[in-house]
Amino acid sequence: MRSLLLLCSLTFSAWSQEAVVDLSVLHFNDFHARLSPSDKGIGGAAYLATAIQQERKNCPRCILLNGGDNVQGSPVSTIFRGLPVFEVLRPLKTDAFVLGNHEFDYGYERINDFLAAAGHPVLAANFLNKDGRLFTESGSVILNRDGLRIGVVGVLMEDVSPNLTSPRLFGPNRMLPALATLRAEAAKLKDQTDILIALVHLTKEPCDEIVSSIPEYAITISGHDHVGKENMFRVEDRIGVRLRSYGSELGRLNIRYDKAAKKVITADWKRISINITAYQPDPEVAQLVEKWERKVRAVVDSPIGQSSAAKDRPQTKLWIERVMRDKTGAQFVYMNSGGVRDSLPGGQILARSVWNIMPFDNLMVAGNIPGRLLPEFIRGSTPVEPDKLYTVATIDFLVEGWRNSKDEILRQFGRAMPLDGPYLRDALIDWIKARPLVD
Repeated sequence: MRSLLLLCSLTFSAWSQEAVVDLSVLHFNDFHARLSPSDKGIGGAAYLATAIQQERKNCPRCILLNGGDNVQGSPVSTIFRGLPVFEVLRPLKTDAFVLGNHEFDYGYERINDFLAAAGHPVLAANFLNKDGRLFTESGSVILNRDGLRIGVVGVLMEDVSPNLTSPRLFGPNRMLPALATLRAEAAKLKDQTDILIALVHLTKEPCDEIVSSIPEYAITISGHDHVGKENMFRVEDRIGVRLRSYGSELGRLNIRYDKAAKKVITADWKRISINITAYQPDPEVAQLVEKWERKVRAVVDSPIGQSSAAKDRPQTKLWIERVMRDKTGAQFVYMNSGGVRDSLPGGQILARSVWNIMPFDNLMVAGNIPGRLLPEFIRGSTPVEPDKLYTVATIDFLVEGWRNSKDEILRQFGRAMPLDGPYLRDALIDWIKARPLVD
C-alpha cells in the first residue's frame, strides 16, 4: 500500500511539473524595410538575425513573432515594391507575422506576393476579400513546442482604409472589428490550445484593451506606434509588450505558465538593443541585403546638395511644407507628421536621405478652394473669406482620405482638391538641387 501511495505521489508530482511550463516569445515589429544599420550603427537585418540566433540557443521552448509593417521606409522597398524585405527576413524563420497597414502601400494585390515570399504564416483574421473569405491563408496558427499548444491570432486595425491607406490601394476588400474578431477566434481555438497570444497591429488603446478585457489571451504582442513600451503592461495574469521600430530592438518575453489554470505565473521581459558593436552580421542575411542594396545605390547614393544643419522630424515637416509652398505658390500647405519618416541630415545630402524621409509615392497636389470649405487644421488662425479662392497644397493620400470622411465639410473639401501632381519626393530633390545650401 505504501508503495502504491509513493507511486501515485511521484506520478502526481511529474504531472504537476509538466502542467507548469516555460515559454519564451521573441518578437519585433515595424521593421519598415531598414535592411541596413542606421548611420548611428543601429539595427540592420543581418544583425537582427544574429541576435535571434543567439537568443534561440538559450531558449528550449521558443517562438518568434513579427508585429507587422515589414515594408515601406527605405528606397529598396519603394523601388521594388516591398518584396525584397520578405526575401531578406525569410532566413529569420519567423513563426507568425501579422499584416500591418503599410503592407497595403503597393496595393492589396501585392500582398499575395508577400504571402508567397514570406515562408511563414501571415495572419489577418479580420481581413476579408470581396467574397467574404479570409484574404490571407489563415487568421491564426497553432504552434506546438514540446507539448505546449500555442495559438497565435493576428488582427490589424479595422479603419486601415481610408484612414491609413487609400481606398484605391485597399480595393474591394473589407475589415471586421479587431477586438470582436479576437474574441471569436478565441472561442474557436479554446479546446485546441493551451495558451493564446494576440499578435496585433493596432494603436495603443486597443492593445491595452485586449490585455484588460479579453482574458482568453495571456499575451499580446503588438506593433504600429514605433515608440514601444518601456515596461510590460500587465493586468492580473495577462501581459502586453511592444518594441521600438526599424529593427532597433528584439524583445524576449519569458513566462512560466500553468497549463491547467491557463494562467501566467511569472513573467519577465527584456528589450535587446540591436547594433553593430553588439553583434556580428549573419552572413546569409548580409549577402541578401547587399544583393538588394547594390541595385539601388546608383539611384539614391548621389549627392544632391548641402544642409547647414541637421533638422529633427518636426523641422523636417516644416521644411517639406516650405518646399510645397515654394513649388505651388499656395497660401495654405499641409503635410501630415506620419508621412515624414526620417530627418534631413546636416552637411552633404544624398538622394537617399530624401527617399528615407519620403519613401511613399505621394503626389504633391494643389487646388483652389473657397474659404468656406477650408478646415481649421488647414487655415489655422488665419481669417478667410467664404467665397474667396485660396490655393491649398497637400498630398494625394490625405485628399483620398478626406474624400471619404464622415464629416460633410471635410468631404466637400477633399472632393474639391485634385488627385494629380508630381511626386513630392521628386519635388524635394529638385528644390535641394536648385539651391547652394538648405538652411
